[in-house]
Amino acid sequence: MQNPVYAMQSKASPIHLSGSLLLFPGSSGSVPPAALKNPMGQDMELLEVKFELSLVTAITGAENIPAGASIWCELMMGGNKLTNGAIPVWNYGRAENIEGEYKRDTTSGREFLAYSWRLPRPLFIPAGAVVIPKFTHTGLFPGAISVRIGYSARTVFTKPKVVYMPWVAKYVSKAFNPITAAGTDASSELDLVNPHPEVLHLQRFTGRLYTSRGTTAAGPSTADIAPEVGGLYLFARMSDSYGRPIVRSYTPFQSVFEGVGQSWEMDGATLDPEAFFVVNLRKDALSTTVYPSAQTQAFVSMVGWRELELA
Repeated sequence: MQNPVYAMQSKASPIHLSGSLLLFPGSSGSVPPAALKNPMGQDMELLEVKFELSLVTAITGAENIPAGASIWCELMMGGNKLTNGAIPVWNYGRAENIEGEYKRDTTSGREFLAYSWRLPRPLFIPAGAVVIPKFTHTGLFPGAISVRIGYSARTVFTKPKVVYMPWVAKYVSKAFNPITAAGTDASSELDLVNPHPEVLHLQRFTGRLYTSRGTTAAGPSTADIAPEVGGLYLFARMSDSYGRPIVRSYTPFQSVFEGVGQSWEMDGATLDPEAFFVVNLRKDALSTTVYPSAQTQAFVSMVGWRELELA
């Protein structure tokens, strides 16, 4: 006779798991795996990954600190890498609400940032398995950052025949420094690449700009001239590994990656096994008397999934 408790269970029940750690510039670490494992010992599907960052000390004279550019995260499940190395946490998802990504406590002066990645397809995680995150504080922001990762998932009672394995790759440009000077940069065939034997189904490109004011008192910020740089002075051109033009001519960065969502949605497009995309950047000279020592840097990611059959 069936246990009445299990008879009343739904086919999928929600579950949320999270863990946190404190990172100093130049340090790396992870949260205890047990914090991110289904405590009920059952299979589950991961639906969304949430990154919450808070600056440990108050910042004077700065707004909208892009801590998501300073904290990078590498994800792995068992022997499967889900990322091409460590990915800046603000490059996993699109900016669905830029204002909501950043909050500042007016009493303490501390800054809080939140980034969300809704997976392109639910990731099946067998009972006992864990998606392990490894975080690195690159030091782009010069202070300690408290990092919390959250997994929104659902417990499931039926094993799928196909697993949708996510894949995230990134290209981070050189720092155009000073921001007033012209310059160029390009990604390599090892950056936005599909190294797998399976076709990669593409969800989106995410493109963000980090702009530093270049002064110690003000601190780094994207609140000042990043939109102007992305709309008027920084241009992107893209091609695939076959030489076919994806973005045919140099186009304003903010136009390619859409200034509000910071993304280029592509659900339905594909990338062949061992193929890649190349991003070429051109930054024109500009004149600014307000932040003459500022610098800017581009962060571009490719997000998708591949299909694996369960044995």
